[in-house]
Amino acid sequence: MERYWTWKGKYIGVRQRDYLAACDGTILGKFYGREIYSPEGEYIGELRKNDRLIRRAVKKGMRRPGFSRGVRGTVNEPLRDCLPYPDMEGFEEFDPEGKWG
Repeated sequence: MERYWTWKGKYIGVRQRDYLAACDGTILGKFYGREIYSPEGEYIGELRKNDRLIRRAVKKGMRRPGFSRGVRGTVNEPLRDCLPYPDMEGFEEFDPEGKWG
């Protein structure tokens, strides 16, 4: 099972098939390659450095087909947060709820 943290080190959840699932089983997004899109089809971020999620600012308007919010993942134990990576120009912190800074 692949586990993911934000670029700043906050634990997010796991990959279950093509979906990113939070610890409570809520599906946060769907993977299209290394990019992740919300249930409404909006770009919310991408995978970098194998297990870190970040959002590329220039991709804010990108869209994919949406999917049902009724999809549920398996509940799993949360893991500890980890050390952050340094900020990168042109990127923002991953926030699956879309509250971008």
